[in-house]
Amino acid sequence: MSFARVLNAVFFFAATLPLETTICPTAGASDFDGSRNLLCAPSNVVECDSAGQCERSSVEEIDLPNFVHVQFGKKRLVGTSGEERSTAIQNIQNVNGLTILQGAENGRGWSVVIDQENGRMTGSISDAEGTFSIFGACLPE
Repeated sequence: MSFARVLNAVFFFAATLPLETTICPTAGASDFDGSRNLLCAPSNVVECDSAGQCERSSVEEIDLPNFVHVQFGKKRLVGTSGEERSTAIQNIQNVNGLTILQGAENGRGWSVVIDQENGRMTGSISDAEGTFSIFGACLPE
């Protein structure tokens, strides 16, 4: 992957941050602390292989749902695109203004970090061959 391509991905991500922070301007910090279910939308994806080579990908290319319901009471994530897919949330923590979710399934570990102030979301899905870094935003349900 060329340095220019990496810079383009970084600039694209930086350019979309203002959009993500205005998605839910009236939500409060307590809306993202696990006390309310959330609807999250992944928007940007970067795929890296085990050699450290990274390239921009898309939600569609890696077969992620367009929207994911975070059901804190049931401790699960539920995808809403096409057939329903779900996975158990095995760990939930609130640390320094962040809600951190973690789980594992089918030989992959995953983690989601949600900023309690504005609902911005980052996530990763990793296995022995590489990782997907996912960026998006969440709204309280």
